[in-house]
Amino acid sequence: MAGGLLALHEPAWFMWFSGPWIVWGLAVIMLGMGVTLTVEDFRRVLTMPKPVALGFCAQYTVMPLLGWGIGRLLQLDTPFAVGLILVSCCPGGTASNVVTYLARANVALSVVMTAASTFAAVFMTPLLTS
Repeated sequence: MAGGLLALHEPAWFMWFSGPWIVWGLAVIMLGMGVTLTVEDFRRVLTMPKPVALGFCAQYTVMPLLGWGIGRLLQLDTPFAVGLILVSCCPGGTASNVVTYLARANVALSVVMTAASTFAAVFMTPLLTS
């Protein structure tokens, strides 16, 4: 929280972290979470397809509908509303997995859901935005 507030007050202090630093930062974060997982963690996820299916369906129904609803609520111009809906169609990424890890939740499930929605985004995003 303090880092976020400091970045709002003194953004120049944090501007060095850009370009290739972001790629390396994400790689270190993903590696750090990955070493905490075992094959058994993923086996357990495969025995519970309902949460994966529910998360997948929510990613491509609830999220775009929320994007559309927020666009309507804020009376955004069409290009901004379309951008918001497009971003809400995009799958989660490292941030959602990090939050799952920090919450001591099922990181393997989060990784599987992120992977499934990321692979499906190739087909679902154009479908939902057309």
